[in-house]
Amino acid sequence: MITLKKTGIFMQYDEERACISSLQGNQREFIGEELPIFKLLLRDEEGESQEVNFEDMQFVSAHSTENSMEAIYQGETLEVVVSASIGDSVGWKIAVHMKDNRIVEWIDFPRIAVPHDLKDNNGDSKILWGYNEGAIVDDLSYKESEEFNYKDLQYPSISCIPMYPAIVESQFMAYYNSKEGLYFGAHDKEDNIKGIDFLPYKNGILLQMRHYCGGHYGEDYQMSFPMVMKFFEGEWQDAAQIYKDWFKANKAEPFVKITENKELPDWYSQSPVIITYPVRGLHDGDIMNPNKMFPYCNAMEHVERLEKALNSKIMVILMHWEGTAPWAPPYVWPPYGGEEELKKFIDALHERGDVFGVYCSGLGWTQFSKLVDDYNREAEFEEKNLRDAMCLSPKQELPYCCIVDCIRAGYDMCPTQRFTIDVLKNEVEHMVAAGIDYIQLMDQNHGGTSYFCYSKEHGHPPVPGKWQVEAVKELLAEVEQGTGKVLFGCESAAAESYIPYLLFSDNRYELNYATGRPIPLYAYLYHEYINNFMGNQVSAHKWLDHAKSPVNLLERTAYAFSAGDMLTLVLNENGDIAWNWGWRELDDIPNQDDIITFVKNANMWRQGIGKKYLHSGNMVKPYKVLCDNNLIYAPKGHEFVIEKIHTSAWETESGQYGQFLINYNPEEVECEICLPDGRYKLYEDDHNFVMIQGGCQKINVKKLSTVMIERE
Repeated sequence: MITLKKTGIFMQYDEERACISSLQGNQREFIGEELPIFKLLLRDEEGESQEVNFEDMQFVSAHSTENSMEAIYQGETLEVVVSASIGDSVGWKIAVHMKDNRIVEWIDFPRIAVPHDLKDNNGDSKILWGYNEGAIVDDLSYKESEEFNYKDLQYPSISCIPMYPAIVESQFMAYYNSKEGLYFGAHDKEDNIKGIDFLPYKNGILLQMRHYCGGHYGEDYQMSFPMVMKFFEGEWQDAAQIYKDWFKANKAEPFVKITENKELPDWYSQSPVIITYPVRGLHDGDIMNPNKMFPYCNAMEHVERLEKALNSKIMVILMHWEGTAPWAPPYVWPPYGGEEELKKFIDALHERGDVFGVYCSGLGWTQFSKLVDDYNREAEFEEKNLRDAMCLSPKQELPYCCIVDCIRAGYDMCPTQRFTIDVLKNEVEHMVAAGIDYIQLMDQNHGGTSYFCYSKEHGHPPVPGKWQVEAVKELLAEVEQGTGKVLFGCESAAAESYIPYLLFSDNRYELNYATGRPIPLYAYLYHEYINNFMGNQVSAHKWLDHAKSPVNLLERTAYAFSAGDMLTLVLNENGDIAWNWGWRELDDIPNQDDIITFVKNANMWRQGIGKKYLHSGNMVKPYKVLCDNNLIYAPKGHEFVIEKIHTSAWETESGQYGQFLINYNPEEVECEICLPDGRYKLYEDDHNFVMIQGGCQKINVKKLSTVMIERE
């Protein structure tokens, strides 16, 4: 048994069984179940795979010092070397030496199973997960019962695969309770592909970091970065701060802060309210006939009405506008109804000072649409031999992709291929020439990712790896060249690697109600560099019961506001604000006056005195706010306990501190905040304030409104 210890860290490693037998901080034991510290997958040239772990190998030798260790394991066709060192954290690395011609596709390392003491097992622990801008999971049984339960990454891929850099935007997670927490992260500057998820393991919870090696047949693998385990005390922000400090010290150089980014358009700092709606059909599975919003200019009455009611610029982002078929990439142009009709609408918006954007559909190739019968590209696919540009399976097969296969049938395009780049460039050139201000180019590619490709003919390694990330960056750089201040985005926020290319995206935090609860982890890490928008809230009705929880749209909007996102209203064909995109009970709409009042009041802060925080500030841990809770219900009976006051805190580059207390309820709410000693300005609106002293203060926040506390 190898023992490594330093102040606040104690670890025992059983070299003969290749497992961590004890990992302790100051307050608790973090090993819930012992398990082999590595597992890997080998794949041969025929595409056949074999999983290997310590149980298929033999312990050879180990040596250690006071602060480091190394252990060697021998298999029939490979050797594995595991090493660890201790400083203020535990840093792990692994090397695999191959003796045959197979390829190391992925390695799970270091494998650790923490105690299962979440709420569903009568405990108080939680897991912080960087999924879809950030989630707190305190009920593993609920997560595992819903759509985003644990799934192995594979090809063809579902759109919400828990991969970094993709829908998992940051490469760490944490497990913690009121005593102490364990931060578990990859301090990887090179953007290697990873699967990041967690799942039940015996009586514990396995925190999985799966590294996709991206090499070639017969090559060795040497991990070039440390996997870091570090103890902390506090809340999720305290774990996030560990990664944020590493990111700023090691990786932030290519990122440009909003305050310094000369390439951003004027509207980015003016906080337009986004309104989004389709011009064909009423929802995704509908017959694609034109609705009341077509011709495009039919919507101008609603734009003008909302512009006045909200006292804000408007950005219209259209759905189902493509002249081909809705959500049927890669072709979108010309627009439905022709270029002239769309141009009239764009010009009318621009004349008012408003902005126009479109949803597109990413790196897919559509063979035929399931919504528009006459859209079929099968003949073109064969004539141009486009199979050569598509992602292939490990056995070099071409399966239909799984991305929105209820809407279209087709394949994933490989980002390394010239055809993929050229077809996207061509579509973008048309959109830019028409005066479109924003293009959600990578919709259906969550976080900006490409999907796995195992082709042996494309010139990239025949397994997933960082080559995908490099290829997408190169693709986006070329597609965006010469487009001026047109902005691009993706579905969910841009993963860390793609932030410089995708500076405005449809934040999909509402999907996290299927895992636990959304938290603004993404904003905490990256808000100085990027703003996103609340998005069309697709599928919110799957996890939130609108009838039993009528406050939930206000709550979701308040959450987006607290995260620094621009706000979004989803309209039906009558111009009414809907619960979310995809809601099919079209006569059931939320209280219109309440949501308009709340959005108007909230956006005032983004446009006025709160702009320096909410637009370009650095999110920090807020002072704790105590208040009553709401119960928001899921259709299957699950309950979400959500505070009646949302809060977030920010600092400017000059050190100013501002904290927002947000009451999304249609009645006044009392809360208490405990502030450090000092003097503070309490703003009830954009102009008027009273001075308050530090200490615990009771504050009444008026209905559907926000107050700001600013340190003097």
